Amino acid sequence: MRLLDSSGLLVVAAGTTQATATLLINGMNGILTAAANSGVILNANSLTSDCQLVYNGGANPVKVYPPVGSKINALAINAPHTLATNTACIFWFLSDTQILGVLSA
Repeated sequence: MRLLDSSGLLVVAAGTTQATATLLINGMNGILTAAANSGVILNANSLTSDCQLVYNGGANPVKVYPPVGSKINALAINAPHTLATNTACIFWFLSDTQILGVLSA
């Protein structure tokens, strides 16, 4: 397992589509600000077995988008996973097109 660079941890969720969502470049991402309907997108440069951890500490649920052409769990290709407030999810890149999301309690 390779956890992407974790040097910058604080994120502001922005945008309302996959194309405008905030790009996550770190392995550990703590969302502090989350406007209604805002989102983030997982890093398209991730390799198989990489992972990104996303924690939503914002005031609203956040849409977590896969890289273009990929899917999270059994969701449709390019569909976002909605991450509730005060929860975390680790996203494992199983292949170039399949991501496994493991949600916290």
